[in-house]
Amino acid sequence: MNILALEVSTSSAKTAIYSTKKGIVASNNKSFESDIALQDPENIYNTVIECAYRMINVNKYKIDIVGLSSTWHSFLLLDKNRKPISKIRTWADTTSSTTVRKIREKNDINKWTYKKTGCPVHSIYPLWKWKSMIEESKIDPNDNIYISSKPEYIFERLTGEVGVSKSVASGTGLMNIHNLNWDPDILEYANIKKEQLSPLKKFDYTSTLKKSEAKKLGIKHGVPVVITGPDGALNQIGSGALKNKIMTLSVGTSGALRMIADKPLIPEEPSTWCYYVGDGKRLAGAATSGAGNCIEWFRDNIDKNNLSLNKLSKKAKNINKLKAPIFLPFLYGERCPGWLDERKGGFFNLDGKHGIGHLYYSILEGILFNLYQSYEILVSVDEEPNEIKISGGIINSDYWLKMAANIFKRDITISKVKDASIMGAIAICLKITGEIDSIEQFKPDDGIIIHSDKKAEKKYKKRFIEYMKWYDKT
Repeated sequence: MNILALEVSTSSAKTAIYSTKKGIVASNNKSFESDIALQDPENIYNTVIECAYRMINVNKYKIDIVGLSSTWHSFLLLDKNRKPISKIRTWADTTSSTTVRKIREKNDINKWTYKKTGCPVHSIYPLWKWKSMIEESKIDPNDNIYISSKPEYIFERLTGEVGVSKSVASGTGLMNIHNLNWDPDILEYANIKKEQLSPLKKFDYTSTLKKSEAKKLGIKHGVPVVITGPDGALNQIGSGALKNKIMTLSVGTSGALRMIADKPLIPEEPSTWCYYVGDGKRLAGAATSGAGNCIEWFRDNIDKNNLSLNKLSKKAKNINKLKAPIFLPFLYGERCPGWLDERKGGFFNLDGKHGIGHLYYSILEGILFNLYQSYEILVSVDEEPNEIKISGGIINSDYWLKMAANIFKRDITISKVKDASIMGAIAICLKITGEIDSIEQFKPDDGIIIHSDKKAEKKYKKRFIEYMKWYDKT
């Protein structure tokens, strides 16, 4: 049996063919020619179709089922004929931050929505993008329009059916994390009719591939298409981390920490989030907006791409780390733990003695400090994990991996899975087709273990205190 996996991430389309006999036998990817915050839905859809077609056309594998993955938080408006009337607003879109700040200051609303949904008041969530557009008179809530998202749009285009997985819906701010239904009180508060939202589906719900889209892909029409899952939940599945006390740490364009829970885990104060995976399992975690995108900013605007990442790491190794500047990685606003869209990032304690190596080191460190800051809050409402599995672009840097182990003060296991979210979509397909009995059974091999160093841990503890001083000041 062959599985076609399609992923529509923040910045690119990724495709893979998985054989139950051989594993991944083909893969392809293509970057989107668009802003990461506002994206044209047609361009996004056509890019993933083109990416998949090229791979399928070369490899000639018969496809038996299609699995889908996409980003967790996005917002798209459709007209009465379900045609796009807006661009896709991704998690990176912070245009609603002014409205959100005013709402967040009303602590009763902030806590009320948080306790119901597990989603803090922040511009990444569709609820607040919608509220902002009403307040700014960009939309009339009485118009005959539908609310959709990137994951929903991909599924609808492929199958012609309207639906959203409860997992994706749990990241909208509109679904009750306790009973797993659209929350009527929040819909009333937001001036949204239930009919404007897609029907909620289980994570393993399937429809069939339309004839027109099958032709574009170069495969047989009518094959099952699994409803789109969110990349964060699929990453947990694909990493083999669906059991309690296993944490995943992913550091790519953005960063995230995630742990499975049997019930909603929601702190008293809005800080971490809690979403839904499937089979009754919740996912408690924290996400940060600044990670690999901060490195790209540094390379494009400071280093001007003069040095390779390897050379930058060598320069960073040779500095006096205790005298390096502090970097707050909020170039794209803050998600966890403060949820301040308008928070700014930058270097602190910077002086004329600091060079490229100091700055690069501080960026790597600041990204991990923000994640560790969130980690401390997360384990305070649950418990310390027995294992941390790390994935994302960070695994390409031995230097950064070692830094992570020292900052988190524990050993960290490298995930061997190259694209864990794609593997998560594949795991669901394996469950649907009876190849495995449950998604918990999917267990990829782990890679090597990165050990922490007690002496280095003490240095990073001092640096983290300094980081928190500047965090609190700003």
